[in-house]
Amino acid sequence: MIPHLRDLCFAHPEFNVPEGFAVAFVRLHRNDWEEAEKHWEFFVSRVLNSTAVPPRAEAAIAMRLAVTGAAYILSDTQQLGAPCYECARRRP
Repeated sequence: MIPHLRDLCFAHPEFNVPEGFAVAFVRLHRNDWEEAEKHWEFFVSRVLNSTAVPPRAEAAIAMRLAVTGAAYILSDTQQLGAPCYECARRRP
């Protein structure tokens, strides 16, 4: 199960995400937690189904890799001032 952003706001022993990532990601969505959560889950799913995660990895390891990878990719994007990938994709 993909961890909720609210669970990543504090130190989470199972997942390695940049400090402050979850709150910054929600801020990027104009403090709309529901929209940010949907976009987060969509992006983690995409990473989970990419070559970044070995296809035969155990479930817990696969999720750890996908969550960590997604958080660092999105964090780097935020630092560059870019919009959320999903927001940009949905814009006409």
